[in-house]
Amino acid sequence: MIPMTETQVAFVIAMTEEAEGIFDLDSSWTELGLTPFPVYRRGNDEAQAVVIISGIGTTNAAAATQHVLDRFHPERIVNMGVVGCLNHEIAIGAVHAVTTCAFFDVDVTAFGYKIGQIPETEVHEYHLEPNSAVPLPTARLLSGDTFVTGRDGFHPELAGFDADFVDMELTAVAHTLLRNGKLDQLESYKTPSDYCDSDSPDAFDENLPFALGKLAIVAEQILQVRGVVGEPAGVAR
Repeated sequence: MIPMTETQVAFVIAMTEEAEGIFDLDSSWTELGLTPFPVYRRGNDEAQAVVIISGIGTTNAAAATQHVLDRFHPERIVNMGVVGCLNHEIAIGAVHAVTTCAFFDVDVTAFGYKIGQIPETEVHEYHLEPNSAVPLPTARLLSGDTFVTGRDGFHPELAGFDADFVDMELTAVAHTLLRNGKLDQLESYKTPSDYCDSDSPDAFDENLPFALGKLAIVAEQILQVRGVVGEPAGVAR
């Protein structure tokens, strides 16, 4: 019986454009032909990493995270991607490690829950531990199923959260890991493409290649720390 290769890290990425820009999937990665999500693998028989492309939004992110947990049992989950920025002191392309995230569009307060709190769970904020081997400035992030182009749509209770970034996936990844008892295995690195205003759609397109290039540097550092080499892995698991 062929021993299974250990999956050191699984990257959960929302968009194909992001995954291609961060990892150069055509070079040292092998597409596995899995469904329902595209999965790429890099490594050898000693250690491997996988990239799973979830699609945009919280539901896709949660489903892809559960899929990669069940299929590959990774030691670490890493969510990377571009985000909208609420903090003008952070430059476009400046990669940050997210330490706290929360939902901005979950509202079950009518039943006594806090804004952002999923029923049947005790938390309304999710705390992440960045990789100490990849030192970066830190940020706080809000997630929801809206491409944010203004700052006035958040619930008043979130004013004290003091978010730097907004995205559409990370907190769903965090919640899925929480329900699996694996939140401590999550880390996330984000960089802004725009400043959440009326110019955001155009700024996103204009700044995407630059922002992804910055994330690519961090991704390679993570792979090196985890001991994943560039050659494609051999036999499929």
